[in-house]
Amino acid sequence: MAVKFDRKKIGDGIHFTTLINERQKTNTVMIHLLTPLSAETASVNAVIPYILCGSSKEYPTLTVLNKKLAELYGAVIKGSVSKLGDTQVLSLMAGCINNKYTFSGEQITEEMTGILAGCLTAPNIVGNGFETKDFELKKQELLDDIDAEINEKRSYAFKRANMNIFRSEPAAVSVKGNREYAEKLTAASAYEQYKKLLAAAQIEVFFVGAGNSANNCMNILAETFSKIDRHYEGDNHSYMSPVKSDVCRVTEAYDVAQSKMVMAFKTEYDNIVSIKLMNAIFGATPISKLFMNVREKLSLCYYCSSGLNDKKGVLYVDSGVEHTNVGKAEAEILNQLEAMKCGDFTDDEMENARRALINSWKGVEDGARSIADWYFNQSYSGRSCSPEKQIEMLMNVTRNDVIEAARSLKLDTVYVLTGKEAAE
Repeated sequence: MAVKFDRKKIGDGIHFTTLINERQKTNTVMIHLLTPLSAETASVNAVIPYILCGSSKEYPTLTVLNKKLAELYGAVIKGSVSKLGDTQVLSLMAGCINNKYTFSGEQITEEMTGILAGCLTAPNIVGNGFETKDFELKKQELLDDIDAEINEKRSYAFKRANMNIFRSEPAAVSVKGNREYAEKLTAASAYEQYKKLLAAAQIEVFFVGAGNSANNCMNILAETFSKIDRHYEGDNHSYMSPVKSDVCRVTEAYDVAQSKMVMAFKTEYDNIVSIKLMNAIFGATPISKLFMNVREKLSLCYYCSSGLNDKKGVLYVDSGVEHTNVGKAEAEILNQLEAMKCGDFTDDEMENARRALINSWKGVEDGARSIADWYFNQSYSGRSCSPEKQIEMLMNVTRNDVIEAARSLKLDTVYVLTGKEAAE
């Protein structure tokens, strides 16, 4: 049974999307606050959802809040922060079992939604800021996360590469900001930023589950948001990243045994399904050209795969390489892309990649989070395409479409994180 999709405006810059899936045994409510990425506000924004999900005016401590959630058959409330193109997304998520599975038919979904609304709009404030002890704990966790980024060299290289790929663009900013700004945060300054977000941010709410509670939850949140003095600043958008006139080449030395190389290709190609199939053939699957040739056949990389940031028009190739093989690996990656541009891929390669995408998209509706994330990405891009519709579009992608997508790619950046001795 396909998911039933409906999106309604419930406030100034606030939309409620209902995703009815009768197979779901749980109900999930997600609230996303969207705001432009900025180096000045990334860190303070990153700490806010983790503060909000741990208490509220009605439930002033995590212990009190968790005790109440436990009474609702083990309901949960979580916070997170993510990055979507040029946009920072602050999220609160609440989940519980469907009302019909309770012992006495209690409306726990509605009660959970009310608690979530309280966490977002009526936080635990002491004086002119968030409760100090809780804030300082979350601030330290943020600082620890920022410091720990360098420990995972693959993701750290990716972060550093993005700073060069998106130079002078919002997308260059790390989703959690940097230590310089994070260290300056106070309970009062975080609270002031929170109030600005609540008033001005784009707000997208998603309900995923059986339909018997959707309207009640929408009404609860609509009433809650109606009490907020909104000064909505408009929907958030991302823009295609312009290709540089000359390829940007950056090599940085650090204490690593294995070099990390990130190559970025930019495009303005607007057939998203065609370029996703092209990416799958090229490097996004275990049967792709990059995996089978650069890694397996030639043994030039420990790992080598491609990924797509369709919000910014960037295709990445991410690889782990011995420093002595960096040049050879880059040349072979470019050689495999050239093969794609010349149509040098078999019908089997194309159909296997197509099946991999179909299997992935068919699995979207298996989980509440994946369904919500799918339609959130769709709404952000101004679309409402279901997985079934995208599969239908995929079936119509031709060999020429794939070749055209490949030919649109232009090398923009080559970033290498290598060992200090190798760099010397």
